[in-house]
Amino acid sequence: MHRFFVPREQIPIITGSDAHQIQHVLRMKPGDKIELADGSGKIYGCKIQDLKKDQVICRIIEIKQPANALKTKTTIAQCLPKARKMDLIIQKCTELGVFEIIPVLSERSIAKAEKPGRWQKIAKEAAEQSGGSFIPTIQTLTTFADILKLASNYDLALLPWELEKEKTLKQVLKTDERVNRQTNKLLILIGPEGGFSKKEAEQAKTAGFIPVSLGKRILRAETAGITVLSMINYEFEQ
Repeated sequence: MHRFFVPREQIPIITGSDAHQIQHVLRMKPGDKIELADGSGKIYGCKIQDLKKDQVICRIIEIKQPANALKTKTTIAQCLPKARKMDLIIQKCTELGVFEIIPVLSERSIAKAEKPGRWQKIAKEAAEQSGGSFIPTIQTLTTFADILKLASNYDLALLPWELEKEKTLKQVLKTDERVNRQTNKLLILIGPEGGFSKKEAEQAKTAGFIPVSLGKRILRAETAGITVLSMINYEFEQ
């Protein structure tokens, strides 16, 4: 069933690009069922009642809580990769249930940041496609120094790093006393293409980030965050 995110105060009326998609792309008709999400986790099962030029008017038939909501709230702080690889990162991390994405400018980040509105739109479309119950927030571009200051706001702050040979992500998630099985608030700092410099890694460790290995292979910048989220979901959301 198709799902659309609509501001809470607007439900059950759909406007804008979503109304256009329903009428002219999906070609839905009165009587068809859709789901509306208000971003807080509530899902509204609806039937289309009427189609107007710029509006789709629905009737709410049920309100439910999503079965796929994740207890773990994971923030991905992603050092900017080249070109538009950030688009893929946002799309796939949203599909995997990321809570928030923070673009980060590090020593080796040479790409320019897109306007947050464009990235937020990508997140919205990915959340709708994957049946998510909320849209992750895409924050404005943050410096490496400022992201380090956020470590203490989380249960765990982790630094996937190819030079870490002892601690694995799996080991930390299973053994660190700050991790619980009910709720977790995690911050994952993902490096740019070329990885973190040793200076950056040391600064991150000093700030409270725990370096972890993701395995024997060196992952691309656009793959690392997706891998981390998949591993976290497997560990906590089985």
